[in-house]
Amino acid sequence: MNVGKAFFAGIVGGAAMTLILTAARAAGASADVAQLLGTLPGNAPTSMTWLVGFFVTIMLSGLIGIAYGAVFETVTRSAGVAAGLKVSLVHLALAGIFVGLVGLMHPLVPELVAAPGFFMSKYGGLGILAFVAAHLAFGAIVGGIYGTVTTEEPLPMK
Repeated sequence: MNVGKAFFAGIVGGAAMTLILTAARAAGASADVAQLLGTLPGNAPTSMTWLVGFFVTIMLSGLIGIAYGAVFETVTRSAGVAAGLKVSLVHLALAGIFVGLVGLMHPLVPELVAAPGFFMSKYGGLGILAFVAAHLAFGAIVGGIYGTVTTEEPLPMK
């Protein structure tokens, strides 16, 4: 497994996710994962908490990219955009649950930070659409950048 390439792919995918969520925020949805993560310790929302949250987002994205690489090497035995999109469906489901749970335990919800809800459902249809699009883009990007797997034979499909 190429850990460095997987981590880099995750960082690029995380940056793309941030851009998609920023576009949704500009269009009226409150989809701001960076601010949500940056304020998780209990600090009021500021530009600094956004930067901290963005850093956390990018580092987590790199680690998730490594997880994708492991799946490409051991489960799908292939990478590329299509494989990345398939893996992103599992990632999307887990992240949708996770973001809902973060909102339930966040110390500043609802006083200073809006709860995102599961799959960002509390941000309306645009929030859900942005959340899904961001995760699909992440998978496509990570799969595309990761490229060729090092394993030799695909697993038999039953």
